[in-house]
Amino acid sequence: MVELKNIKKSFGDHIVLKDINFSVGKNEVIVIMGPSGSGKSTLLRCITFLEEPDDGVIRLGEFELKAGLPQNKQRKNTIRELRQNTGFVFQQFNLFPHRTALENVMEGPIVIKKVDRQQAQEKAIALLSKVGLADKMNQYPAQLSGGQQQRVAIARALSMEPMVMLYDEPTSALDPELVREVLLVMKELAKEGMTMIVVTHERGFAKDVADRVVFMENGLVVEEGSPEKMFDTPTEERTKQFLQVVSEKKQFG
Repeated sequence: MVELKNIKKSFGDHIVLKDINFSVGKNEVIVIMGPSGSGKSTLLRCITFLEEPDDGVIRLGEFELKAGLPQNKQRKNTIRELRQNTGFVFQQFNLFPHRTALENVMEGPIVIKKVDRQQAQEKAIALLSKVGLADKMNQYPAQLSGGQQQRVAIARALSMEPMVMLYDEPTSALDPELVREVLLVMKELAKEGMTMIVVTHERGFAKDVADRVVFMENGLVVEEGSPEKMFDTPTEERTKQFLQVVSEKKQFG
């Protein structure tokens, strides 16, 4: 479903991604962990060409893009198709403040896919019901809790019927008591077979849902494996140190 080959990215003299290679199969859930500045968020943005890699190849289903080539009409169309087939949920919810929850979810299908308004509304209502917000559809983002706003953001991403969902630390901006409601929605999507790449430090979510856990540091994949392997018997010393710190923060924070 998703394949990354030799992905490299720098900002000026700062090398963020050094040589990333991994693939994600259909219906697979990948959790990416790593310290701040390890390149996790940049990697997600490169997958959708929100940040264009300096080198490498990204494939999503039938769409393939090689970095560093000049822009032309065909390339722009491929980038647009790639983005339309990718749902992206950010740390901050990025909802339109002047639109209701329902209008936020309807926006993409109407504007980008040119879906009939009635059809878009019916789909949006169904998706808001799916994330447990049927009773909040006419409220504005400012009237919703952080957890509710993030669930609207997930519904909005799903409205485009993506091939893969990308989550960039979707619970990091939430109060602890609101984290669970967002993770429950994500777990349900995983059970339904949604292909997902999730940047998160939520060990419980990774243990319950992930098919593989990837540990990144300094722009490299240091280690990857099943949740059992990564949490119980990691090979690399740096992985062990990081996961110990994450576990202690969860226990005491």
